[in-house]
Amino acid sequence: MQLGRSYHALQTRKELEDLVLAVFPDLQVVSLSKKELHYLINQSVINSYFGESYLKSLMIEKYVGEDMVAALEVKALNSRLDFLKINGSTVSYEIKSEVDNILKLEKQSMDYLKLFEYNNVVIGSNHLSHVRKVLPSNYGIIIERNGFFVTKRKPKKNNKICPKSQIDLFNKKELETFCGLSDPKKILKELSPKQINQQFKLMLKKRYAKKWAFLTSRKKEIFPLDYQYFYHHNIEPELIYG
Repeated sequence: MQLGRSYHALQTRKELEDLVLAVFPDLQVVSLSKKELHYLINQSVINSYFGESYLKSLMIEKYVGEDMVAALEVKALNSRLDFLKINGSTVSYEIKSEVDNILKLEKQSMDYLKLFEYNNVVIGSNHLSHVRKVLPSNYGIIIERNGFFVTKRKPKKNNKICPKSQIDLFNKKELETFCGLSDPKKILKELSPKQINQQFKLMLKKRYAKKWAFLTSRKKEIFPLDYQYFYHHNIEPELIYG
């Protein structure tokens, strides 16, 4: 567990060696390349620590070949959504692994219901009974089992979307580009909720398309725990692993 929480893609070789030695104390780390050190840590965490990074890596691998755009760590009002899928619809996935605290989940779910058309929670199975009690009935529930996702409840179309909340996620340039106006009040008067939702989806797809394309085109060169880092920073993998 500590290894999963301590590791990040930008660590120095010495820091990586120390992490590897904590798990494999007899290993001759000096003979390993920096990339091999990254690989060992990734494999150790993926095989033994089923935290958020592990579940997020499974989500990315599930959708990487689809004709869609995905976004990671999306600001969503007072919350930050783990994974958002954008194609014809907006589909949110909040991730709560078996080692995560879920006290904030109910509040987070209320934010996502103001923004997205379909909403899901991806959880460790130990959270299932609690999640059924606190989440609205239109929320999808997905559990991870042996490296695969099992749908316990499918999401239903959300009818509580708030146009004002969606508009709040645009920056000024995006408002002008997608809504033709920069004043949120005027937009809310002149565009219908359906029109705002459509422009909201187009804006999100445009905002995140380049980052998602970078990650998906280089996924085979990136280790699973590092997907999110490369998604946000778009640095060639060999510059980090070399």
